[in-house]
Amino acid sequence: MGVPQFISFEGGEGTGKTTQSRLLHDRLWKEGMRAILVHEPGSTPLGQHLRSYLMSNQPLSREAELLLFEASRAELVNARINVGLANGCHVIADRFEASTVAYQGYGRGLDLEVVERLNRFATGGRTPDITFLLDLDPIEGLRRVGTPQLSFDLDTDQPGMMPRQDVEGQRKFEDESLAFHRRVRRGFLDQANSNSDRWTIIDASMSTEQVAELVWSHVTAALTQNAAPA
Repeated sequence: MGVPQFISFEGGEGTGKTTQSRLLHDRLWKEGMRAILVHEPGSTPLGQHLRSYLMSNQPLSREAELLLFEASRAELVNARINVGLANGCHVIADRFEASTVAYQGYGRGLDLEVVERLNRFATGGRTPDITFLLDLDPIEGLRRVGTPQLSFDLDTDQPGMMPRQDVEGQRKFEDESLAFHRRVRRGFLDQANSNSDRWTIIDASMSTEQVAELVWSHVTAALTQNAAPA
């Protein structure tokens, strides 16, 4: 089977992370390899509890949001990811620490050094062996998820567009401004370009099947390279 791999999928809204992570998980099982699928925030009782609050309309400061994501991640690493890898399972993650750098760091404007330090603490230094960045123009991604404000106010620098009356940085992610999502995309691309040894950028405008085949070719190559000695 080879050495168990920790594989994450990253990207903005509507890029297909959840679909691709599930397809890879199912294909590994089909090929006779054990795998578990996790997502952030969630996949543990604490993660589910925090997810409910994070996805609600309750007020939340940028700093509190960051710490809630880190608490969920710490529990996920200890309760699911480390256990799965130790038991010989490949672990597929629908988002991991790179999302916090992109969303809370680049998107929300929190200090990147603080974000990265908290990431290291929450993960205990655990990082994915392979990270797939599903890259897509934020306008197309937001169209895919049906964001309502696309029709009137996502891009406030366009003629005839009226800005929202609420405050950027205090909405659920899919409801944030286009400028926010562009910063997030830049955050992902900066991380991918700085970690090209383990990141692979995939054009998410391709069909689901095309993306899945590219993912599979990268994963099988990595499994072959890291195969356990007989």
